Amino acid sequence: MKKGKIASIIVAAGYSSRMGSFKPLLKFGTHTVVETVINTHRNAGVEDIILVVGHRGSEITERLKHSGVVCVVNENYSQGMYSSVVKGVEALDDDIETFFMQPVDIPLVKKHTLELLKNKYHECGTGILYPTFFGKQGHPPLIDCKYKHAIVNGDGERGLKRLLESFSHDALCVPVLDEAILMDMDTQEDYEKLLSYFHRDAPSRKECYAILNYYNVPDHIVKHCIKVARISMDILNNLKGSGYELDDAALEAAALLHDVVRREKNHAQTGAMILKEIGYGYVGHIISTHTDIEVDEHEKITENEILYLADKLSKEDQFMLLEERLQQCLTVYSDDLEALRKIKKRYDAAEKIMKKIKKIPGKGFMYG
Repeated sequence: MKKGKIASIIVAAGYSSRMGSFKPLLKFGTHTVVETVINTHRNAGVEDIILVVGHRGSEITERLKHSGVVCVVNENYSQGMYSSVVKGVEALDDDIETFFMQPVDIPLVKKHTLELLKNKYHECGTGILYPTFFGKQGHPPLIDCKYKHAIVNGDGERGLKRLLESFSHDALCVPVLDEAILMDMDTQEDYEKLLSYFHRDAPSRKECYAILNYYNVPDHIVKHCIKVARISMDILNNLKGSGYELDDAALEAAALLHDVVRREKNHAQTGAMILKEIGYGYVGHIISTHTDIEVDEHEKITENEILYLADKLSKEDQFMLLEERLQQCLTVYSDDLEALRKIKKRYDAAEKIMKKIKKIPGKGFMYG
C-alpha cells in the first residue's frame, strides 16, 4: 500500500479568451474560482498545492499571497496549457509521490471525488487514475511521480492527455459520484450553468443514479425510490402558490436516495450520513426522518414530512392508500405487539401530514 505525500497542481495561466472574463477571478459565492478549487483540494487533505499562473498572474498571486499556496509563473503561457503543466511538475518537491493535475476551469470537482481517488491510489498501486462519471473520463487525473520525467520531456504537441495514453497499461478509471468532473467553464453560458449547479444543495438526478449504482441498490428498490420521488414532487407542486418555499432539488434527491442502504440496520441514519459525507448535508437531513418523524400540526409542512408521507404511500413501485398499507402491515405483524405499536405510530404521523395539507386553503390532497 502506498502512503507517500500527495500534491495538487492547479493550472490557471490561460487567456480566458472564449469566456470574455478572466476565469480564475470569477466568483462562486464569496470565493473566486481559483480559491474555490484550492479550498476543495485543501479540504480533501492535500497540503502541497502548486498554482501555475501566466496571464494576469500578478492579480492572482496578490490575492493568494497569504494562502500558503506555491505560485509558479509560466512566462511561456502563450504556448499553451502543456507548458504550464510542465512548470507545475518541475515545481514538485522530491518527497511528493503522486499529484492531481487540475485545470482551474473545471472548478466544482468535489472533495469526496478527490478522496476516492486518493484512497484508490493508496490501495491499488496503479500509476494513473482517472475519475469517470457514467463511463466518461474527467478531471483531475491523479498521476504517480514516476511519470514526471516523461511529462517534463514530452514535446507537448499532443497534450498531457495523449501523452498519458502511452501508459494506459498502468492506468485505472475510477467511477465517482460527481458530474462536475465533466463540467468545464469555457464560455459565459458554461459559467452560468456552473453557478446554478453550485447553488443547488443537492446532487443532480444523474448523480443520484450514480450513487444508487455505487451502492449496488437492487432494481426493485430503485423503482420504489423513483415512485417516491414522483409522489413527493406531486405533493410539492400541489403546494406551490400557497406561501411555501420548499427546496425541490433537495427533496427530489432525498426521495431518490432515501433507501440507498435499505438493507442495512438503521438505514435512514446511515443513508443520511452517506449524503453528508458526499457533501449534501441537507439532503441527508431529509432522508434521516423518512422512517420515523415527529409532526408538529401547527407548523408549516417541511420537505421531511413530504418525503415521509410519499414513502408511506408507496408499496415498492405502486401507489397505495395509507389505509390499505396500514391494514396489510397490521395483518403481517398481528402477533408482534411492539411492531404493531410502531406501525400505528408511523401511520398516525402520515395521517397528521395529510391533514396539514388538506387544511391549506385552495389545496386538497390529490391522493385520496
